[in-house]
Amino acid sequence: MDIPYGGVDGNEATDDELSEHRLTFDDAEDVWNGPAKYFPQPTRHSIDADGRSFTQPERLKMVGPDRSGRLLTFILELPDDDGWSHVVTGWRADRDEQTRYHQPGGRIRRR
Repeated sequence: MDIPYGGVDGNEATDDELSEHRLTFDDAEDVWNGPAKYFPQPTRHSIDADGRSFTQPERLKMVGPDRSGRLLTFILELPDDDGWSHVVTGWRADRDEQTRYHQPGGRIRRR
């Protein structure tokens, strides 16, 4: 599993999605710059709001603390050839994500 060594990026849609979860792109950068752990998120099949089936591609789950110590989760696209990943969405880490973060496992970006 590759992890984003170049950084994370976003756009206006990213900002809108994160604001729905009371987060900002700066929060994602804080987590990327800190001791984040990365976990694979396999391809998933889902149903959209109109009842149509679709497949979400394989992605990465980045879990780590922001500057204030909140443990946050962000979903990232797989890194591009330059090592950058696009932030898809994010939220406050749930209990399972907090547990996984504090246990051995996951990948950590080497600095």
